[in-house]
Amino acid sequence: MKLNPFFKEEVNRELGEHKILMCYQCGKCSSFCPLFNIEPEKFNPRRIIEMVNIGAEDVLKLDDIWRCTTCYECAENCPQKINFVELIVYLRTKATEKGYAPKLPLQELESVRKEGFSVPLSPRAKKWIETYMVEVKTRG
Repeated sequence: MKLNPFFKEEVNRELGEHKILMCYQCGKCSSFCPLFNIEPEKFNPRRIIEMVNIGAEDVLKLDDIWRCTTCYECAENCPQKINFVELIVYLRTKATEKGYAPKLPLQELESVRKEGFSVPLSPRAKKWIETYMVEVKTRG
């Protein structure tokens, strides 16, 4: 793992000076995380914060940052008031800028932008929606 002290500084500058540095690794973020409680080997908020605090820029390449459900359980239970969701959003943004984002979430976002659904609609579903929308307009 390659360490980059400038990455750590950049994250702290963007999220507020020393915000992430206030973490003393108590693990409450992980213990309240519903995903960690199901699959601790696949997602660990405490480990992500630790990687950022040591300057491990490779955290941007991990699938872990895309697994967070952004439920805010971590932020609500952190004794240091660290907003882990804010960190995740920042890391996802940086990962996307650097081309590390997995293709599937980006395809789903594009589908939502275009059609309003994360999964492309079948022609049959599209026809049903068009028919239903016409009926709603007719009644209204």
